[in-house]
Amino acid sequence: MNVLLVEDEESIREAFALGLSERGYVVQTSRNGEEGIQLFRTTPPDILVLDMVMPGMSGLDVLKEVRTEDPDIPVIVLTARGTVKDAVEAMRLGAFDFVTKNIDMDELFLSLSNASRFLALSREARYWTGRESGRYALDRMVAESPRSKELRQQVTDLVGNDRVTVLFQGESGTGKEYVAKVLHYNGPSGDRPFIEVDCPAIPAELFESELFGYEKGSFTGAAGRRIGLVELAEGGTVLLDEIGDLPLPLQAKLLRVIEERTIRRVGGGPSFPVNVRFMAATHRDLRVAVREGRFREDLFYRLNVVTLEIPPLRERRQDIAPLAERFLHQSTQTFRKTIRRISPEARRLLEDYAFPGNIRELSNLVERAVLFCSGTQLEVAHFPSDLSAGKAPSPQGTLAPEAEENPETLSFSFRPGKDTLEGFERTLIAEIFRQSGGNKSRAAELLGISRWALDRRLMKGAREPEDGNEEKGT
Repeated sequence: MNVLLVEDEESIREAFALGLSERGYVVQTSRNGEEGIQLFRTTPPDILVLDMVMPGMSGLDVLKEVRTEDPDIPVIVLTARGTVKDAVEAMRLGAFDFVTKNIDMDELFLSLSNASRFLALSREARYWTGRESGRYALDRMVAESPRSKELRQQVTDLVGNDRVTVLFQGESGTGKEYVAKVLHYNGPSGDRPFIEVDCPAIPAELFESELFGYEKGSFTGAAGRRIGLVELAEGGTVLLDEIGDLPLPLQAKLLRVIEERTIRRVGGGPSFPVNVRFMAATHRDLRVAVREGRFREDLFYRLNVVTLEIPPLRERRQDIAPLAERFLHQSTQTFRKTIRRISPEARRLLEDYAFPGNIRELSNLVERAVLFCSGTQLEVAHFPSDLSAGKAPSPQGTLAPEAEENPETLSFSFRPGKDTLEGFERTLIAEIFRQSGGNKSRAAELLGISRWALDRRLMKGAREPEDGNEEKGT
């Protein structure tokens, strides 16, 4: 990383330059603001380290000038005599961080590490935008059904406004994350980071530090300052996934950030503005949650500026075939197969199925069929046999008749000496995933274990429906 250090005190400038060089940074130095601006223009650095108080052109003056020419470069402000008010003003003007001058330089090194991480994320976002802009292009949204066409028109109307808060509501697996990315990558901030926050997956005690960052010593193990996810998304989008499962105390903290667009790291320091767009997604009906006291009314109205209802797959059956063809293309590339089409009989089989797991389930079914196909066409035989009955397939084990009659009861056959406990556990988890529509938090609740415990079991071999392909739901 190339660092430009603008510092008027010679002893500090030389000591800092030496320390940074020993850490592997390529350092340019400047004695004053005017010289710093000239160096900035002739040999642009990756990161700018800027003294706040200098004779002539002050640090704030330099920061204003730099921001007009490069709004994205991370700027770390050094302050010794500067007041908190100066530091807050620097953050308002877009400084990445501010640190106090200290001969051991620990705070500066930590800030530079965070700035490097932010810079890497921004560059990665630009790289992926070049690829994702095609993947999430508006004209690639599958919209053959009337409901989908209406949704695509709503998205088209919204892409030009990258400030409005959007709430996505729909069943698990319907594609809420996909639509959110279409909005992001086609908008004015499409070259900035898109950061997804899985609200239920973050332990309550770590939620603030993960989202807003923390200061050194704010809790045991906080060895230095850490930048939070919201700050890392500067200029881009934060998607709060499954926000309906967020505990009430954390909802209050989010409300303040969304309203004021300012954050404060855990452990102190001044609040500072963030330039991010918030989106939220949930499979729950938030109006019902508000009435039942499980969701804050003020947060709901703050999120409910624009609400997009993502229809389940059973209400957009004209989309099943084109989606299946897309997933077929993806899977054949992944598994290096030469399957070219889905037979008419297999296509009708898919179109007649209820898809309780929505788009995510369709993707997994096509992927499974590709794995078992050795020809050039997917046939009915490549899909689970019980698909034709309109019920979700059971990956392993047999669901007993009494379980079909009573959806509150599950019963599986177990053959001593042939079946294993590990296989039985995989079968149970797969069936619970089906009942929960692929929602991991709901599955853990139905199993009576924590989300963390479920993750451990999945890592040990229980197969979970995979995410990640385009148009797979959240």
